[in-house]
Formats: sequence, C-alpha cells, structure tokens
Amino acid sequence: MVSLRPLTPDDLTAYESLYEQSFPPSERKDMAFMTSGQYAYAYDLWVVSTPCVSVAGMVVVVKHENYAMLDYLAISPYLRGQGIGHDVLPLVREKYQDTCLFLEIESPTPHAPNLQERLRRRDFYVSCGLVPCGVHAYIYDTDMELWAYPESAPRVSFEMYAKLIASCFPKDMQPQAT
Repeated sequence: MVSLRPLTPDDLTAYESLYEQSFPPSERKDMAFMTSGQYAYAYDLWVVSTPCVSVAGMVVVVKHENYAMLDYLAISPYLRGQGIGHDVLPLVREKYQDTCLFLEIESPTPHAPNLQERLRRRDFYVSCGLVPCGVHAYIYDTDMELWAYPESAPRVSFEMYAKLIASCFPKDMQPQAT
C-alpha cells in the first residue's frame, strides 16, 4: 500500500537526495525556494511512503488559482518498476480534485539526447490515463508538452500555464510558447 503525506523535517535529507538524483540541475529549484521562500505558499511537497520505506518517492505540486501543476514526481531508483508511481497518481489526483491538475513532460523529439527516457515517461503517463493538452512550451532549455487527465485537458492553455509559472517560479524559469 502506497501513501502520500506532507513532507516533515525528518524526511528532508532523504527527500532532497532523491530530488537531486532524479532531476537535472537545470530543472531543479532550490529546496529552500519551495519550503521557505517567498513563494513557498504555492508549493505542496508530498512524501510517497510504503509500509517498508518511509521516503519511497517525492511529489511536488504547484498551485495557482484553480490550477495545480504536478511539478516533480520521482520514485526511489531501487523501487522503480514496482507500480508505485501508478499507485501515487490517483492519490495526487484525489488531493487536487477541485483544481485543473496538469503536468509537463519533455517532448519526445527524434533527436533528443535522452529520447528513450522521454518515451518511457510519456508511456508511463499514458498508462496512467493522462492525455496531451496540445500545449507546448520551451522552459529549462527543453521543449515541453503539457498533459492532464481527460476532463482537465481542454482547460489547459499556454496562457494559464505561463501565469502559474510567473506567479511562483524563479524569474529565470519562465516559459516561451513553441
């Protein structure tokens, strides 16, 4: 059984380690930015737990108005492939059921340096029931696509996405439409 609970100070070391292992420096925000910075109010940091592992994964969701963006999702490398991610997404969806929940994925362009990773991530989200929103952006020096559950996908626009990013991301992480 997988659970999702708020990050506590006791979790922080393991959480930060997983965060740093899972995301390239160009895509990471400083942890203090999300936990105690001026925009910390917009960030929900969740710990994924299993009966045997206290910090089995991490989830970061950014909220603005009636939108919520799943900003980061990572499962500990030694636990990947066990269905934990599939079990966590419905929990995240339930927590944000009153918002338009969406996420970014790296576009699986043919010449991408990590094409296989991008395809694997896309296939994971497809298997979880998410669909492309038809919105593309350039951020983190990467071409991104926005995805959501089918009931939210029509409500996701580049303008809404840019507004969310502008309201609670570092100023050097602003998207451009592609």
